[in-house]
Amino acid sequence: MPDRLGAEAVTLRYDARVISENLSLHIPDGSFTAIIGPNACGKSTLLRGLSRLLLPEAGRIVLDGKDIARLPSREVARTLSMLPQSPVAPEGTTVSDLVARGRFPHQSFLRQWSPQDEAAVLSALQATGTADLADRSVSELSGGQRQRVWIAMALAQDTPILLLDEPTTYLDIVHQVDLLELLSKLNAEGRTVVAVLHELNLAFRYAHHIVAMRDGRIVATGAPAEIVSEQLMREVFDLSALVIPDPLTGSPMVIPRGQPRP
Repeated sequence: MPDRLGAEAVTLRYDARVISENLSLHIPDGSFTAIIGPNACGKSTLLRGLSRLLLPEAGRIVLDGKDIARLPSREVARTLSMLPQSPVAPEGTTVSDLVARGRFPHQSFLRQWSPQDEAAVLSALQATGTADLADRSVSELSGGQRQRVWIAMALAQDTPILLLDEPTTYLDIVHQVDLLELLSKLNAEGRTVVAVLHELNLAFRYAHHIVAMRDGRIVATGAPAEIVSEQLMREVFDLSALVIPDPLTGSPMVIPRGQPRP
C-alpha cells in the first residue's frame, strides 16, 4: 500500500516568491516525522502545502492516492488535522468552546453534538493538561497555555494524520517533553504525526523519520541514526557540532562547538 500523504513534484510559492520547486516527499504511514532546518527554509510552507492551506502552483499533494485539492473539505478534515503557527481565537472564546471546534468535521445536518463529541473534547483537554482551564477565556491565558489548548483542539479532531507547525513554541522544557511524550504515545497508537521542530535533540529522540530542509529543498530524509551527522549539521545549518549518542536513548545528540572564548 502506498503512503497516505505525500508531495509529488510540487512548486510552492507566495505571490512572486517561490519557496520550493519540484519538491517530492512521502510521509511514511504510522511514523513520527520531524521536519527540521534553519529559519525561512520552507518547513512551514511544506506543512501548509501538505495540509491544503497552500495549494501548489505545479505538481500535487496526494492524500490516499488522490489530489488533495480535489477532495471535499470535510473528507480532508476527517483525515488530517493541522495546527499552524500562531493561531488566533475569536475574542471571548472559552477554552472548551475552542477545543469543541475540532469536532466540526464530524458533525452534519443529521448528526449534531453527541456524547462521542463530548468524550473527545474531554479526552483532548485531559491529554494536554488543560481541563482546569475549560471555562476560561483563551485571551486570558499565557502563551504556553494557549499553545496547549490549540493542541487540544487538534487532538479533539481525532484524525489519523496530525500535522503540527512548531508545536513546542512558547512551552517550557517540561511541557515540551510532555507534549512530545503525548505525540509519541499517539503515534504508538497508530496515528501518523508530522511536526516542524526546532529542538534538534528532542526531534532526534522522539521522531522515527527526519526530513532535513534548506533553501526550499530537501537535503536528507531517513531515520535519525541513519542521516544525522556532523556533515549534515554543516550542510543544513552551517553549524560546527559534535554528534554523539544520547546517553539515555542512544539517538543522535548534537553538541554545538561554538566559538572559543578567551
